Amino acid sequence: MMQDRAQQFKELFLSEYGRMYKAAYILLGDEDEAKDAVQDVFARLWDGTTPLREESQRTFLLTCVRNRCLNIIAQRREKVRVNSEQFATAIPLAERDDEEVIADINRYVDERLTPQTGRIIKMHYNEEQSYKDISSELGISLSAVNKHIVQGLRKLRSTFKNREA
Repeated sequence: MMQDRAQQFKELFLSEYGRMYKAAYILLGDEDEAKDAVQDVFARLWDGTTPLREESQRTFLLTCVRNRCLNIIAQRREKVRVNSEQFATAIPLAERDDEEVIADINRYVDERLTPQTGRIIKMHYNEEQSYKDISSELGISLSAVNKHIVQGLRKLRSTFKNREA
């Protein structure tokens, strides 16, 4: 019985993986995330979290992949929103149009952060580039972009938190 289920699952995987991957890649634009999305769907099928209906397997699998991709996109947007809020709270005086403080912040980014972190902070906040665009341009992963921004913001917040007033 388990052998039959494993064989059926293997056949389903081999017949549908390519189609599912293409759909995920179109939605996400990232090979690794697309592969992960498809693997997540198959993992849920295997462990029984998501039941599979025989009559509409292909449509059901593509719907599952689409939904997983939409969740990933929503998570990306939330990360960007949270990071934007972190940047705004890290440097509250920048919003008050205090040219001296803005110059101090820019100098800090240029001189005190690592060149890579400073560059990524500028690309994201000054040039308004997305994590994905930065990742592509610099040839680094999305998580590396996130790590640099989080670390840079943490240092900026720590340095400038006592300058409010």
